Amino acid sequence: MTDLEIRPMMAADIEAAVAIYQAGGWGERREYLEWQLASPAMRLLVGVRGGAVVATGMAAINGPVGWIGSIFVDVSMRSRGYGRALTEAACALIDAAGCRTQALIASPFGKPLYDKMGFRVDEYYQILEAEPLANAPTPPPGRILRPMRPDDLGRVHSLDRQATGEDRSHILDSLARSGWVVESGGELGGFLVSILPGGGTVVALEIGDAVCLLDQLRHLGVGRTETVHAAVPQIHESGWRGLGQLGWRAAFQTPRMLRGPEIDWEPTLIWGVLSFAFG
Repeated sequence: MTDLEIRPMMAADIEAAVAIYQAGGWGERREYLEWQLASPAMRLLVGVRGGAVVATGMAAINGPVGWIGSIFVDVSMRSRGYGRALTEAACALIDAAGCRTQALIASPFGKPLYDKMGFRVDEYYQILEAEPLANAPTPPPGRILRPMRPDDLGRVHSLDRQATGEDRSHILDSLARSGWVVESGGELGGFLVSILPGGGTVVALEIGDAVCLLDQLRHLGVGRTETVHAAVPQIHESGWRGLGQLGWRAAFQTPRMLRGPEIDWEPTLIWGVLSFAFG
């Protein structure tokens, strides 16, 4: 790609990246980018043409799995191969970090490209939506909903590895201060961490715990977002149908795609994703 320079994103690039996101309908993501830049396990990239940032990409290094995300090209610069160039650059960073599997969540615009690059659909996420809740949720009988503490992190890491097959401890640790857990008798039933309003990682053993955490996410969304999203793997039919019976509305499906070995995960434990950039 002779007219596109791809290099690491720097703090000075954030304003330009935010501007192309807003122009392209992605909304305000300044805090999100600042958080990613501060994480040593994130690799952020920009595509520069004529001295201006016209594209972005990202790789998240989660132990054996690397996620590709935030592939975004200025609307005036599309159909020039820039999206593929950023994707290939992110994949190279993942390979260099020693990850065995590359993963992404594909938009309808991006999926044809990922098909050509050898990614395959591994699963679909059922995305459901609901409005924010003015009142904090009441936990199920015998359960406690409380803020996450530093001494929770070992159990949170363990449950997350069981659910995802990845090592996302760097993400969880960075968001722990705003995280929440559900527990009973000292046993962890699930947790919530979030960076963008309206969505977050929700991992829970039972639907009652998941609903409590999702309702807490809805409560945290008051004044910050018009809708809150859950994301349940399609294979977990009883999970997304159960949320539907509780008033959550089906919004859309989106594919999770892989290149490389399968991931040993437990999709029935996943009720929300942190973002479409890294699951």
